[in-house]
Amino acid sequence: MSELRRRRAGPGKEKNRHANGRTKADQQQTESRKEGVSYIWFSYANLLVGATIALIVGVKYALYVRELHENDMWFSNIGQIEREISFRTESGLYFSYYKQIVLAPSLFQGIYDVMHDNRTEHLRTINILERFNIYQEVILAALYRIFTNTVEYVYFYIDTVFGLHGMYMVSLFASSWMLSGSWLAGLLSACFYIFNKNDTTRMSFTIPLRESFGFPFLFAQIAFITFYFKKNVSSFAQIVCLVGIAVSTFFFTLVWQFAQFILLLESMAFFGTYSLGFIPKYKARSLYLIVIGSLIGVCILQFVNDMILCSLALSFAVASLTLMTFHVLMRVESDEHIFKFVKSKFGYGIGRDFDSLLYLCEAAFKSLPTDMYSRLSTGVVFPCYVVSLIAVLCLLAYTVFVNWSRKSEADTSEESSPLFLNSHAEVVYQAIQSVFFGALAISTLRFKFLWTPHMCLFASGIFCNQSFWKAVLNKIGIKHIYAKFTGHAVPAMLLALLLFIRLPKALKDLRDLREFYDPDTVELMKWINENSPPDASFTGSMQLLAGVKLCTNRHITNHPHYENKFLRERTKQVYQIYARRTPKEVHEILRQHGTDYIILENSICLSQQDRGCRLVDLLDLDNGHVIDGGQLEEGLQFTSVPRFCKAIKRDIKSFSPYFKESI
Repeated sequence: MSELRRRRAGPGKEKNRHANGRTKADQQQTESRKEGVSYIWFSYANLLVGATIALIVGVKYALYVRELHENDMWFSNIGQIEREISFRTESGLYFSYYKQIVLAPSLFQGIYDVMHDNRTEHLRTINILERFNIYQEVILAALYRIFTNTVEYVYFYIDTVFGLHGMYMVSLFASSWMLSGSWLAGLLSACFYIFNKNDTTRMSFTIPLRESFGFPFLFAQIAFITFYFKKNVSSFAQIVCLVGIAVSTFFFTLVWQFAQFILLLESMAFFGTYSLGFIPKYKARSLYLIVIGSLIGVCILQFVNDMILCSLALSFAVASLTLMTFHVLMRVESDEHIFKFVKSKFGYGIGRDFDSLLYLCEAAFKSLPTDMYSRLSTGVVFPCYVVSLIAVLCLLAYTVFVNWSRKSEADTSEESSPLFLNSHAEVVYQAIQSVFFGALAISTLRFKFLWTPHMCLFASGIFCNQSFWKAVLNKIGIKHIYAKFTGHAVPAMLLALLLFIRLPKALKDLRDLREFYDPDTVELMKWINENSPPDASFTGSMQLLAGVKLCTNRHITNHPHYENKFLRERTKQVYQIYARRTPKEVHEILRQHGTDYIILENSICLSQQDRGCRLVDLLDLDNGHVIDGGQLEEGLQFTSVPRFCKAIKRDIKSFSPYFKESI
């Protein structure tokens, strides 16, 4: 009986054990589901918090630069002429077309006048939409006329640029966030940019520059590319990214004449990322199609602008798309001066070529000064950038070596070789892109404002990378939870250090009040408006004539937009007013170009700039004359002809048959 009971009891206990086992499994599954749901909610909450902070940073930055501009210029208090003069050099030229369309009798009349302009290059009728990148002025003027007249047109213009730079800041934030996995790194990137503003932007004092419009779209494009290159991105997200890349690339190309050269560097970075095996062919192909489509689209809008049609970017993209192996080189006269400039940067002699020397002697086109590195180092960003870039490049070299050492495609899979960069193509792309931007900036000072923002993005995104810190700390035996904490603590500590070093100066800048003051130029513009006929034409320096065009709407013979062969030749001819030429020779040249008035500037004629880079020196060399204080060289000769700009002030009788003083 007892045996029977034992036999009957056995199955019952076994059944109970099975029942208990299923209960524990169910409990584990339930707990796992709860953890999964909690993680999803945490991810959404983290995304919402990060996105909110990014938007706040963007808005606050736009208001911040607006306040800095107001404090620096007292823009709300100065007169209209002072406001317009504050748009220096080519900035004034670009703004003049916005003003022209806004003040035209109708929108269509304004656009028609811009397309049939006879004031910018006197005696010539040119299509400004074809020659210059001013579609942003057309769009803003149209929006102003259609939607608002509650604010002054000048404020509508500059506030739009400030708003675009708010978008710029959001793009930097987003890129660093995606690279690092922490929105704290995004905040750090924005702070790097803001607290190193002297080396990251020149927008506050040259608002209408093409780069002020172009950079926000460029870095928005970079943000979309960063996400597009990430691993395991859904098809829908890839489509959204491609739309974002296409829109931002198109507008970047539309608003800046140098966009084609940046797109060339980007195309080379795409090619490098693809050829090293970090992105599939279809991703590289999609990006090249976008580059080609943007360039062709803008080319059409600019009435088949040959500088775009025959650009290196288009050549490289087409070649990469078709064969991925070779590079096509095409040249046209519109940008031949740029090829000369590039040749000189690589050490090839350019002799006494006027155009090349004119570029090389401009401060913006000289090599990057070394003091910038010390400023960026005290601003924390440069040491982080150097460490990050070196680490990624070393890891890239190791990863490529390991991948290429394997004999089959299967061997390069993440499972067989869990190397960090194999699943982070966006990091590879950003590293290659940063090297190209850095090389461009080091050779040409003007492009430091392209490199330093990317430096901020890369330094915060890589130095604060969550996966990197997790891998490093796991290697030395630190638990996962501490590794995750460290990944967030690093950007927090760097942010605290940056604020400690740079916040006092930033607050001081906001309290520093100045006012725009240039009475001589204001007096000149008023004289022109009051004493010269509306159809009078003026010759002078490119920079000053841009202001004449904006403030007086008089005809000008030359201007700062140098990307045209005819204009370069004309500029060199009318600049003979600063050369050693006889009054009769100068008079014949100026009458050939329809000049009524010439404006001579002591800052040019009596320049104290380094010998050999003064405009008078460049003209002497081009004319075959020994420069002031120079020595006789092959191909040069001394001349007894006095310098025109000096001699005319002495009222020599030989000048009176040809010229008379007006002011």
